Amino acid sequence: MSDLSKTSAFPPSSAPPWRRRALAIATALGVAIVSIRTDGGRSAGAWLLGLVAVALAVAASGRESGLERGAGWGLAVVLASVGAGGQSHLLDAAALAGDAAGAVAACVALARIVPDPGLWRANPPPAFPPVLAIVALSFVAACAGAFPEHGPMGWLGGASRAAFWTATWGTVAAMLGMVEWTLRVRRLELAVAERATAMRALMLTGCASGLVVGVLGHVRPERIAALVVAASSVAVLACAQARDAVVVARAARRVVVLAIAGGGVGLLGAATVAGGLRGDAWVTTVITAAIAVVLGTAAAQIERPMRPEGGVWLDAFDRATESATSAEPEDAIREAILALRATGGASARSPELWTFSPTSVTTVDAAGYVHEQSADAPDALVTLASGEVEGTLRAEVLAALEVRRPEVRPLYNWMNARTAAFATVVGCAGETEGVLVMPRSGRTAPVTLEEIQALRRVADRLAIACRARGAQGRMLARANEAALRASQAEARAERLLRERALDLTRNALAASRLARPATIGIYSAASRLALEALERRTVNASSVALVVPSGGDPIPYLARAHLAGARAGGPLVLVDGTSAREHDAARWSDAASSPLALAEAGMLVLLDGAALPAEVQAIVARACAERRAPWDEATPIDVLLALTLIASPNDLVREGRLDPALAARLGDAREAPIVLPRLRDRTEDVRAILTDSLARQGMRVLGRPVGIDNAAYARLVEHEFPGEDAELAAIVERLVSRCAQDRGRDVVRAADLDSGLGGRPA
Repeated sequence: MSDLSKTSAFPPSSAPPWRRRALAIATALGVAIVSIRTDGGRSAGAWLLGLVAVALAVAASGRESGLERGAGWGLAVVLASVGAGGQSHLLDAAALAGDAAGAVAACVALARIVPDPGLWRANPPPAFPPVLAIVALSFVAACAGAFPEHGPMGWLGGASRAAFWTATWGTVAAMLGMVEWTLRVRRLELAVAERATAMRALMLTGCASGLVVGVLGHVRPERIAALVVAASSVAVLACAQARDAVVVARAARRVVVLAIAGGGVGLLGAATVAGGLRGDAWVTTVITAAIAVVLGTAAAQIERPMRPEGGVWLDAFDRATESATSAEPEDAIREAILALRATGGASARSPELWTFSPTSVTTVDAAGYVHEQSADAPDALVTLASGEVEGTLRAEVLAALEVRRPEVRPLYNWMNARTAAFATVVGCAGETEGVLVMPRSGRTAPVTLEEIQALRRVADRLAIACRARGAQGRMLARANEAALRASQAEARAERLLRERALDLTRNALAASRLARPATIGIYSAASRLALEALERRTVNASSVALVVPSGGDPIPYLARAHLAGARAGGPLVLVDGTSAREHDAARWSDAASSPLALAEAGMLVLLDGAALPAEVQAIVARACAERRAPWDEATPIDVLLALTLIASPNDLVREGRLDPALAARLGDAREAPIVLPRLRDRTEDVRAILTDSLARQGMRVLGRPVGIDNAAYARLVEHEFPGEDAELAAIVERLVSRCAQDRGRDVVRAADLDSGLGGRPA
């Protein structure tokens, strides 16, 4: 029962509850006594109805709501007044008072029906006009009945019957007008419209039944009219205060059906008895009772055509509810939408199920095939629909608010473009799973609360399927995303492997070009011993200390040893310690340009490392000792260190030219450095080196190789080469230049050596 139903139609009284109850019971008892005394207590109806009236007054006076107390008291007074065996103006006045009390309570309760939540807000019609009309008519009729027919005011007493009927039908008209006015003003409030429609049906059925009984029966019409008005008041009050408007609508529909069918059977039985079968009245009664029982049993089937839209939508919603229980989410959604599609036939537009994350719309064609596509729903759809009754947003509400609330126009246009009648939120456990949009399918009548609740049950069932399908979709999306990431990772790994292989190839080619000179002149024992010692160090990934005479070229030997070592695939980084560019300590601490970063997993060669500044030597020593990069201590670093020196490491440390920490990184190589032999100590290599150098320089200068005769070689091999490889390269350049000046000769002669060795030409 709503909170408003508990308020009283009358001003609160200061009298204690027991006094109010005593007053109500006393008035009902007094009317019952007057009714019994009209014929001297001979009427059994007066006794029975009086007893019922007192019991009803006792029950009604204990109700918490003032409206219920007023309507119950009115019905009790009417029941007590209609059982009299004779006529009494006092009883007629009591009946008018009871009808007025019940009608006033009904009108006030009708005006106080709690509005529906949602967008639509209508001002309830006031109960004052019909209440004033009811009270005025009842007062006039009661006054008219109070005057005797013979006397100065006899004309007024003679009009008492007309006044009674005017008040009775005026009360009915006031209540019915209040119902119609409420139905018109609050037509968009589902619960109100449902209740008002049920009130109107019950009132019209009661009036029609009373009219038939009054015409065909043997009871005074005034008493039937009073009972009809009282019953209508109670019916209106009950409809207004019932908790569930759908239950009210179904009960009203059932009452109307039974009244029509049962009333017809009763009239048939009465007509049969009156037509000459009085002797067999018991047979007629049994037959009539049996037919009434059958009609009561089949009442649900009889009332089916009286449901909204003939029950087509309700039946479709029931089928959809059953279909949505399938264990497979896709089947449940397809069967439910296909069942909902039956509301408009095969040619009608399919209902749409909108789901989110990502947003997509699902429809089913007439053949039962599912179509799902991506689409965008209005942002306000879920927000506005969630605030409506049963989470259902109706297009007729948006149409009524289109002018007053411009913000709903886009949503109304969206629904109108889809010929949608209403949209229901599909939710589960407080989370929105989607929106079910139902098309009009040619429907013109407004949707009822009973249909909305039936669709709500469909949406609740679909919510489970939508959540399961959403979970499957998200799992599939995650699986596809994982597969895509794995495929991308594999492709990236393959690309990185190719790049790595290409880097290894580049490193090997670069080292091979640097090592080429060491593959030419490597015949002497001293050269081979030095090269093998270097290779042993690189194979074991041990630091290298190489003492190189001034002018000697250690790069080919180091490159060849690197290619034979454990880090042959890594980079070979050469740092010239005599270059000013390499003296910048900030460059050594920069992750983008530091030679330490370039030599990662490879070999770092510090050519003339003692020539580097002490700060740079300290950076290299600390990085190699801690195996951490100087730019970020969290970054590991792994390089193989090689130093070329002009003297032994210990001598350079004593002279202060080599940092002791850097010398310590050489390990055992510090005590036993490898010494690169001089050219004069490996005369076996000179001819190969000289021949290769002359051929290469000749190709560069003359475009053809240049050779040397035996006499010239004999003189050249006796040269000391104090400048080592650098001096030999300079001699070769001068000899080839001499040949180019002498008409392009391609053989070096002994006479050319005077110029080539620094003397004058012969």
